Amino acid sequence: MTDAAYVAGLDVGTTKICTVIARPSADGSLEILGVGLTPSRGIKRGVVVDRQHVIEAIQHSVDKAQRMADVPLAGAYVGITGDHITSRNATGRVHTTAGEVSPADVEKVIQSARDSVPLPADRQIIHSIVRDFAVDGQRGVKRPVGMSGNGLDVELHVVTGMASVIDNLERCVADAGIVVQQRVLEPLATSLAVVTDAERSLGVVLIDIGGGTTDVAVFDDGAIRHTSAIPLGGEAVTRDLARLLRVSHEEAEQVKRRFGYAMGDMVPGEEMVQITEVGTGAEERVPRRLLAEIAQPRLEEILYLVKEDLRGARLHELITGGAVLSGGTSQLDGTARLASEVLDGIPVRVGRPRNLSGLADSVSTPVYATGVGLAMMASQDGTFAGPVAPAGTAAIPSRLRHWWEHGILPRIDAYLQRIWKTP
Repeated sequence: MTDAAYVAGLDVGTTKICTVIARPSADGSLEILGVGLTPSRGIKRGVVVDRQHVIEAIQHSVDKAQRMADVPLAGAYVGITGDHITSRNATGRVHTTAGEVSPADVEKVIQSARDSVPLPADRQIIHSIVRDFAVDGQRGVKRPVGMSGNGLDVELHVVTGMASVIDNLERCVADAGIVVQQRVLEPLATSLAVVTDAERSLGVVLIDIGGGTTDVAVFDDGAIRHTSAIPLGGEAVTRDLARLLRVSHEEAEQVKRRFGYAMGDMVPGEEMVQITEVGTGAEERVPRRLLAEIAQPRLEEILYLVKEDLRGARLHELITGGAVLSGGTSQLDGTARLASEVLDGIPVRVGRPRNLSGLADSVSTPVYATGVGLAMMASQDGTFAGPVAPAGTAAIPSRLRHWWEHGILPRIDAYLQRIWKTP
């Protein structure tokens, strides 16, 4: 494996931008080389609302990761989320060409399933994931090529999103100097980092409580069954704290992270927390239990929306493996217990990235799960993020490389073309 054989994931969220650079190991694990975590600006619920702020935040995150890893970053797997995301399961069927399944038959049956999904002009397919094949009606086939049979069926999980929303995000990443190697639905990436194969087989739901949205992904019998995004996340808890305590948004976020609980009855004793009232600057002391009593109703709302989503998809009874929580808000003490109560007592745990080495401790919390999962997907695909660069260029920031490649080189080329054409 060459020095350039490293991969990268870029998680562009409502509250944070996370860049993870890692090197695949021979045993299938990831060696974490560098991480860049910065506050996000210009994104709301997965939608770009201020391009310049988004570009600057991405550049800051990427540059931090590059400096830590001491390698240049040319491209990354980029996460896609937002309440514009929808999914459905589709089926396709073809007759085999010669009584045996060929690679062309597989391509045709997958395309047949994709074509059966209504796709308005303003939407595009993000993923089409094979759940299952069947040969002559016999289901459960994973690799049908070479099998004897006259008919091939497929069940496909198809994820779509708003074309303009996706395009705007990808343009921001490109303008930050990073090539979008693959766009990936965030809960699929997150699940790779925190959900075990045994849980996928039993039936499990991933609940990733992000800043602006809560992503949901259901796995059953080892395959994806359902994905969705709920337009409510941990940022709503922060806003509630800011309004009711009369503090700044920044202080509310800090108080939530340091002293927050998901359930009021879990707060020990009569502990008090000092806050600074916005406007007057007066310092106040409030019960820590009050923070939990403000946060709990909003968290319950999020989890009840997840429950309704699962029931609407008729999947609630399939989740025998329980639920796995991820995202920054899942770190609030008591979130797993609250989720279990809302979801009718199923087992719930907080997922953390696993199967890592190197700077693994730097990404050991749920905040980094999506970025790590994106890097894992790039590793599985063998899509490396490092360019073949001359010696000594490893520390060049991505914005300078972008300026050189897209600003200076084209001008030099145009100048040379004029000279060559001059009599």
